[in-house]
Amino acid sequence: MASRSHSYPAWQVLLILLILGGIVGGWIGNAIIKLWPELAFLGVSQSIGIPKFTIDLEVFTFTFGFIIYINLFTLLGFVIAYIVYRRL
Repeated sequence: MASRSHSYPAWQVLLILLILGGIVGGWIGNAIIKLWPELAFLGVSQSIGIPKFTIDLEVFTFTFGFIIYINLFTLLGFVIAYIVYRRL
């Protein structure tokens, strides 16, 4: 009996889908909150990341920072994006 294995697309596809899922989830969440303001507690977000910092080396300046704002709608977007990835 031959084993059937499913080959998923590359991790880059997953990363792009997760980013798009988070963005679209946030947009949909903002639209829902504007339609039903009493659901505003679902849109409360937490920030995770590294705040902006700058290194000045006289020749060039390097600035780095990364912050992601996560709420229930972005998490839902991530989950849906992962399900879409698994179905590819």
